[in-house]
Amino acid sequence: MSPKPSSPPPASSLNFASAGVSTSPDGQGKGKGKDTMSGRGALECLPRELLALIAFHLVTEGRQEEENDEIYGKHPSNLLPLLFTSKSIYEAICFDNNPQLYNSLFRATFDTKALDRRYHWMKKHLHRPPPSNPNGNGEKAKGKKVFDLFADPRSWAIDYKTRWEQSFRMRQVAKYCRIEIPGVCDKEAYVADLWNVWFLLTENDNKNIKFLNTQCDLKGFVLAFYKENLLKESLVPGYPRDTGDKALAVWCCLLAGIDNLGEDTPAEVDEKIFMLRPYVFACAKYDTHYAPWHYRKLPFCPPDCVEHETDASIRLKAMTYKRFGYTWKRAPPHFVLGIYLVFMRLLERQPDRVGLKAGSSTFSQSPFEAGLPSLFSASKLIPSIEHDREWQRNTMCQDPHTSPGLPPLAFSGLVKGFWRGKFLFYDFDLYRQILAGNMRGVYTGTFAEQAAEFELYETIVKLPKEKIGGEGPLLAAGFKDEYDEDGSQQTAIKGGYGFEICDEDEEVQEGWTKEILISGRARTSWGWAKMRGRVRSWDGLVIMEMTYSRHVMGRWIWRGYLHTGGYMVGRWRDTFTAENLRGYEGAFGMIRAGDALYPDHFPKRMEDSLGVNANVHQGQGQGQGGHGNHNQGNNAQHNSSQHQNQSGQAQSSHSHSTSSTATTSAAQASSSTTGNNNTSPGSQRSPTQSRAS
Repeated sequence: MSPKPSSPPPASSLNFASAGVSTSPDGQGKGKGKDTMSGRGALECLPRELLALIAFHLVTEGRQEEENDEIYGKHPSNLLPLLFTSKSIYEAICFDNNPQLYNSLFRATFDTKALDRRYHWMKKHLHRPPPSNPNGNGEKAKGKKVFDLFADPRSWAIDYKTRWEQSFRMRQVAKYCRIEIPGVCDKEAYVADLWNVWFLLTENDNKNIKFLNTQCDLKGFVLAFYKENLLKESLVPGYPRDTGDKALAVWCCLLAGIDNLGEDTPAEVDEKIFMLRPYVFACAKYDTHYAPWHYRKLPFCPPDCVEHETDASIRLKAMTYKRFGYTWKRAPPHFVLGIYLVFMRLLERQPDRVGLKAGSSTFSQSPFEAGLPSLFSASKLIPSIEHDREWQRNTMCQDPHTSPGLPPLAFSGLVKGFWRGKFLFYDFDLYRQILAGNMRGVYTGTFAEQAAEFELYETIVKLPKEKIGGEGPLLAAGFKDEYDEDGSQQTAIKGGYGFEICDEDEEVQEGWTKEILISGRARTSWGWAKMRGRVRSWDGLVIMEMTYSRHVMGRWIWRGYLHTGGYMVGRWRDTFTAENLRGYEGAFGMIRAGDALYPDHFPKRMEDSLGVNANVHQGQGQGQGGHGNHNQGNNAQHNSSQHQNQSGQAQSSHSHSTSSTATTSAAQASSSTTGNNNTSPGSQRSPTQSRAS
């Protein structure tokens, strides 16, 4: 970083003489080409502030950009003629000597509303006052300070320069479709650019995306990573890795609406499906949580703990990056959750090439809906304010040991409503084989897709902090482990479940907190189910128990995160396997009606939906429209053969007791009783055994 220049002369010291302008007797100034005393041009004699103003307008108004025109008007190359005019002008407005100019150019070129909002949010939530008791030396401990983003214009100037250097690298990477370009780009620079792209997209309010599209060739830039990293690693024996650079690339694709990379030909589509399969179906291998899901109360230490510092390395994917001239450390959003969305969108675009099982189901569609875009097909640029909550979670939930986490009601109002979505599963026997080390099954096994609808309600209660997360079994979402035959549990939850219902703004006394309880109903091709759950206060993890009205369908636990645009993404799981063992799991994705990415032509209420089509093995599906109730679903009646074809339900062919034994056996087949999801079953297999032939 260059040293700060000396302070400019005050504005009051400016006069016409210093600018090479004489004054006639009638008071009218007459400009002269040169200062007679020094021989300098009039432009050179202008004070630095005026030269900076001229330079600013040269960049921002030098060439007016037109719609659909590749010319980008705010390019810093517009400064070159002025910089080359003379040495004195160059010294007055160059990067090292005039950071305020490049600070102003940053604000004119890129979106800054999100930066302002998030800085003030950090200032409010990350500042820790010093503890009241002195430390061991008798000196008062210091509170944690927040980086002052606005204090030094040089910070903004550095990022302005960084982004334009990045644009050149991105274009070269896209041009050659290669990450390693001698003298231009390497892996480290590429990952740094991925961080900048992620920030540009999550802070976008129109300026940033224009910069990425016209100056950076974003799609070509990410395509190089897809071919050089993701595809190549899918051919290496063993499970592919879950890394931070992959997470950044996947979420950048989703946020920019370019996740259809690598689908130009049928062969490329097959290649992409092959590459995605292990991330989607090898659930025991990949983590999807900010903290282990079976912890109810976080962080592990109290907020005023001074014995431990936040350790971002507790999440193995924490990475360092540079921004505004400083080095930071954080883990990007979860890679696998992004992959779930990519895969479900791919299923809708390429249904004939994926090879879904005949037992899959879909939504019953009215003639009006037929032929219109599918549930996950919407792709929109979301304004930056909608990304704030995800950014806050990614900032506050890095370390479950000491990170303070989010306020208890950070996701209040975002769960209630009507949801539509899908969940995926392998049949139970094949999943058990995969846990036992049959990695080939991940790539070659057939899977089914099931449509699901939720109608959820929220109840905000205040309770003692020691009772957060509920006192019942975790596999019952913290509620009493009893079957809700008559709906009494639903009524109890809506009434507070023994706690006092409160408003969002109501203050609570010391030692108390608030929690969001969830109740409602669900509908799948297996029939109607009751839903009950809660939102984990620390990171917003939604944990819900789904209990089908028909006992044979059993009970399942769903856990996932709310994401920008209306998504809820995560995994369903059986409730017979202990929470610290590897259970029978699969991916799900839901979208809430009325949110940005929910298609307008789909129903907005459960009462308006025609339900779910259940397809039998022979491919004969019957629409089962109409409106049911909790005790009598419009599609609850299936014959036994249909149950077998809709595999993936351990309970559908076993009694509760035999399912418990079988599922626990599947967990034990993974040779792990600790629930360590980072251990790869079958990772030591030979190349022939490790991938499909």
